[in-house]
Amino acid sequence: MSAFVLSKTGGDQNALSMVQIANSLAFLIGGILVTCMKPAVRKTNVIFISCAITFLVGNTLISLFDSLPFWMVASFISYIFVTLLGANLTAVMRAHVPIRMQGRVFSARDTIQNGSIPLGLLLGGVLADHVFEPFMAASSPVQQVLSFLFGDGKGSGIAVLFFIVGIAGFIISILAYKNPIYQELNENNLVENE
Repeated sequence: MSAFVLSKTGGDQNALSMVQIANSLAFLIGGILVTCMKPAVRKTNVIFISCAITFLVGNTLISLFDSLPFWMVASFISYIFVTLLGANLTAVMRAHVPIRMQGRVFSARDTIQNGSIPLGLLLGGVLADHVFEPFMAASSPVQQVLSFLFGDGKGSGIAVLFFIVGIAGFIISILAYKNPIYQELNENNLVENE
């Protein structure tokens, strides 16, 4: 996100800080909402729907607009759903992982989750610098079509990358949502709550 905002705004650090403020406020307000809301009965539905909305709003829609206020609002909305996703995922794991195993399982999850961040940033940077930005800087029929959606200046390649990641993440989330294994988990939760 930092590279996207900075490249689209010509290195405007104030614009980046405004988007990051929106993200931080979303985490704070999302945490308050999760605390005040009644716990979801179908937690896996909340997880996958939140994930799909996060990809759709936080990647796909952001990539299509060159507007700081829009980026702030879209980031805020997507991070609210990240908070809902995280709370419900933790609740599902706590309910289904034996207590004696929770330390190991949560440590493994956090290690995988946090360990994948540098890899994702590295891969995203390489793809942006060596594939998408050069592609959007060179004239071609496909580039001309994409430039109508993503612009043709700096950051347009990163916008294309955001769009692809957003669509892929949205599709994967919806497919996982429809997976019978997770629907069965929801049904088990309903029986336990009755």
